[in-house]
Amino acid sequence: GEALVPVANCDVKEYNSNPKEQLPFKEYVEYWREYIRNGYHSSRGCLYLKDWHLSRAFPELDVYTTPVYFSSDWLNEYWDAVAVDDYRFVYMGPKGSWTPFHADVFRSYSWSANICGRKKWLLYPAGQEEFLKDCHGNLPFDVTAPDLRDKRIYPRYGRSQPPLEIIQESGEIVFIPSGWHHQVYNLEDTISINHNWVNGCNVAVMWCFLQDELAAVQREISLWKDPMDDRHLQCQLIMKSCTGIDYKEFYNFLKVIAENRISVLEKGLDEESLSQNNSKAAISTLGMLHAVFDLKRTVKVLSSLSANEDFRKLDLTSLSPSPEALLHHLEAAIDTALL
Repeated sequence: GEALVPVANCDVKEYNSNPKEQLPFKEYVEYWREYIRNGYHSSRGCLYLKDWHLSRAFPELDVYTTPVYFSSDWLNEYWDAVAVDDYRFVYMGPKGSWTPFHADVFRSYSWSANICGRKKWLLYPAGQEEFLKDCHGNLPFDVTAPDLRDKRIYPRYGRSQPPLEIIQESGEIVFIPSGWHHQVYNLEDTISINHNWVNGCNVAVMWCFLQDELAAVQREISLWKDPMDDRHLQCQLIMKSCTGIDYKEFYNFLKVIAENRISVLEKGLDEESLSQNNSKAAISTLGMLHAVFDLKRTVKVLSSLSANEDFRKLDLTSLSPSPEALLHHLEAAIDTALL
């Protein structure tokens, strides 16, 4: 009850999101009960507990197990390894709470499991968001707003496809592909578990997203009058502040994922490790061929990163092992595993 949780006000727009505050969990539950008693109205607005890192805050509780279909999860495997962050969230909100139009972090996949309640999803396949941008290139806050039909503001809206609409019931899980923009409504009082995740099937999409993000920063900085000697470093810094990762950290991300798979291929896991609910146990459960598949995908993206001009401008001496050495190690591990 004393745990501080992030709570968004769904009735207020702040930039392209809802403003958040930290509340004790018990206070939020009291608010929610009062909100229901008052016919889903409150002077405080419609408050939505979202992006709560419950698993990270209370690891000893082991409150749920990730479904096997989503267990190849490089994103959370990496953040667990560096013990900095994670992308596992609990959402709790009353009827009428909602999440504005967006695509997920790093253009990752996401899955959302309804513990109770019902949600309505509006989903646009990747690429459709281009038709939903206004005349300044900005995406809408609310994709159902009447303004979108104003051709002076949203000149290409008429070319967009209608969204895919899903009603998600209690006990159902929705999978969101990479780059699919979406907007979500709670049709009833709802509790859900949400993960963002990346694996061998979409890590190349993540790499393309990072290149696009850096290019956008470079375009902005090119408008500055005074050139900078460390322009490439400033671009990496700005990109990391906006997206949460830069090229060096992306290299370390690939390294951790690859080394975990090599470890499993070379050493396997003992019975105690296999019984644990962690990343290495998940890799082992998926099997040797899956580990090899992951290594092959890592090699492909790492080769592209190593050859990238912006990556090569950075001081790579701090990276251990070097990109060339890591690539050689991965290729040797793949060859050995396939013998």
